[in-house]
Amino acid sequence: MKNNNNSDGQSELSANGRSRRSLISRSSSVIASFALVSGGLSAVPALAAENKPDNKNAAADLAAFIKLSRLLTGHNSLDVQLGERLYLALCQHDGQFSAQVKQLIAFAEQNNIPDVETLDEKLKQQPLHEPMMSIIKAWYSGVIEPGYHARVYGYQQALMYQVSRDGMVIPTYAHNGPDYWVANPPPVDRLLTF
Repeated sequence: MKNNNNSDGQSELSANGRSRRSLISRSSSVIASFALVSGGLSAVPALAAENKPDNKNAAADLAAFIKLSRLLTGHNSLDVQLGERLYLALCQHDGQFSAQVKQLIAFAEQNNIPDVETLDEKLKQQPLHEPMMSIIKAWYSGVIEPGYHARVYGYQQALMYQVSRDGMVIPTYAHNGPDYWVANPPPVDRLLTF
């Protein structure tokens, strides 16, 4: 690092040093805020459930959302914890969402809807089409809003990454994939020679 002395005796960093420090400072802030957000995510559904006046109705509403989500995504083994986070976030985002979920389920049952494609065709140009699409987008992307500042509710569990998961790493800066450090390292058969 290059130091230059000012006339007033203070030293200043070179342009490279300032940009590196700025990058490290910004990176640290992002990592810290991500840790706070992701650490708080697991507590959010439990706290929200505790604060509801009727936990039985909240559990029934969540079960209805998971049932509808299975129809809309075509997947029966959805992550229920992620479903709870998505459901609460969608309810906070739109005060009518809980009622719309019930209306979607009733419509699907009354019309004997076998799959999402049939439901999509029947709901074109209908008010329930938008909440149906928001549920599908949430499960596949792990977010409920578009944009760079969208809050992520599920990254590794997002359905868009599950199709190619057996042959492709989920996009990340950790080249071995998210949470790669929890797996045991591969065994060393022989030492590398240089």
